[in-house]
Amino acid sequence: MDSVVHVWLAALLLLQQHTFFFLVVGGFVGGVFAVILGGGMFFYTPFFQLMFPSVSFGAIVGNIKVGSFFRGIASTITTHPMIEYRKTIQTSAVAFVGTILGASLIANLDQRWLFPVTVLAIIVSELAPVVAKRITSRTFNIASFFTGMYAGFLGAGIGILLVALFRVKHPEDKDIAVVKVQARFSEFLLGITAVVVHWLHGNLHMQIWLPWSIGAFVGGLVGGVLLKRISGLTPQIQKIILRTSFALAFIVSAWAFF
Repeated sequence: MDSVVHVWLAALLLLQQHTFFFLVVGGFVGGVFAVILGGGMFFYTPFFQLMFPSVSFGAIVGNIKVGSFFRGIASTITTHPMIEYRKTIQTSAVAFVGTILGASLIANLDQRWLFPVTVLAIIVSELAPVVAKRITSRTFNIASFFTGMYAGFLGAGIGILLVALFRVKHPEDKDIAVVKVQARFSEFLLGITAVVVHWLHGNLHMQIWLPWSIGAFVGGLVGGVLLKRISGLTPQIQKIILRTSFALAFIVSAWAFF
């Protein structure tokens, strides 16, 4: 038992000594992953909790979101020809108010409830081709508001939720890459709000978010280029990639739940 504790403490000390390097590399890998698949917060949160065990959960989420903001800038640069600016901004505007409320409420949370949220998002996305014609503007706006609130409140799996939301507007399998581009741009817009609120709450620490953001920005550029290439793939392959992201989010959220 003592040997296990010693190994754990040694690993933790190594992490602390190489924090900058780990954050840059982690930000890069996480940036590529989040742009292409989404659901990065499921992996970022335990990574940050391991590296910064004394930092509050709200601060962890806030600093991660700064990196997500810079990743969003990078992915927007590389995918901007595919972005439907007017439609996506309109949807994000409704979610904007919810994001402010959500980011203001963040506290120490039980992550077990992320599992049912993820399952719901997967179901909505999979049923999108069927229900798209039955969704009214009012229903869509309500869904946008609560999606925005969740984005500010925690945001784990927000990329998955936004994909489900925008897939209602683009239910065809051939448009999956287009849906992901809109989801990433909307996530970037909502992230601006969340970062400002977390800054006002004193949750941001430069020694954490700066190296993380450097890696996330470069990862966002690479991920954006790859996402554009995915748009040229067949609808069948695009759907496989989408369901891969769902499977990863499901497994990780289920691990936290059970």
